[in-house]
Amino acid sequence: MGIALQVVVVAGVVSILGDLVHALLHASLQAPAPLCWPGRLHRAHHRFLDEQLAFHDERFWRNVLMHQLPELGMRSALTLLVGVVAGVDPVVVGAVAGLFGIECGLALARRGRDRFHRTARPVAPPAPGLFVDAGYHAHHHAFPDYFLSAHLQVVDRVLGRLLPLAHRDVVVVGGSRFCADLTDALTARGARVRRLADDDPGVVATAADADILVLGHGAWRRDAASYESIVAGALAARHGHALPLEVWAIGDDVVWAARRGAFADRVVLRLLHRAPMLGASSTLFWLTRGARAL
Repeated sequence: MGIALQVVVVAGVVSILGDLVHALLHASLQAPAPLCWPGRLHRAHHRFLDEQLAFHDERFWRNVLMHQLPELGMRSALTLLVGVVAGVDPVVVGAVAGLFGIECGLALARRGRDRFHRTARPVAPPAPGLFVDAGYHAHHHAFPDYFLSAHLQVVDRVLGRLLPLAHRDVVVVGGSRFCADLTDALTARGARVRRLADDDPGVVATAADADILVLGHGAWRRDAASYESIVAGALAARHGHALPLEVWAIGDDVVWAARRGAFADRVVLRLLHRAPMLGASSTLFWLTRGARAL
């Protein structure tokens, strides 16, 4: 294995291990003192860029001292540990540690506004693949217990941390048995669910205020008005929402697959063709692990 490939592999392993530490830091906030103290240190980062995705520049140096420098130290220690355990060439270990150091240095030089911390609104949908992007990390700040991965989405996919549901507004359009089961499953996970009939005249206005819109009978409604028009109307009326709309299209239509590009930068579109066969619980299991098509 060449040096460059070794650097990539070791950096990926260290990043994943760091994500596990990150998950433990957030989990520790629920523990009694002194176990919660490491999590409280990390919380300085979330107070620098808060859940409303607003920067607080007066907290920059606190963020540096309590988050960025400890994070660099943690990654450096993990790099050394992986190097020793795996017998990696010291040149590779140094290169990986250097990459993490450069990443930290660039964040400091940009006053915390690096490639993962931006003020662009609305926030782009999270990346659907394996790698983390700015939209993905913005979702972590909006939902601190979710989207925990720093570079690779491995830990979030394993732990099921890619779809926050508690306290989110969900609109389910459709009268099928599966829609009823899904409504119950979402409610059990803490979502605020409103269920509408296909022909409800207020569906567009209601959908505009939703975080998640579930369209229960595929791409076309029985009255020949397309679900595509519902999404378009909801997006046009959607004001003050920093995060993209989640749209779950249930059914066997191919229209969504052909036309999803029209909404690609404004919605998280999930094509759930086989969801009724999987059942509500199994569907949510895979959705929380990042599935965009079932």
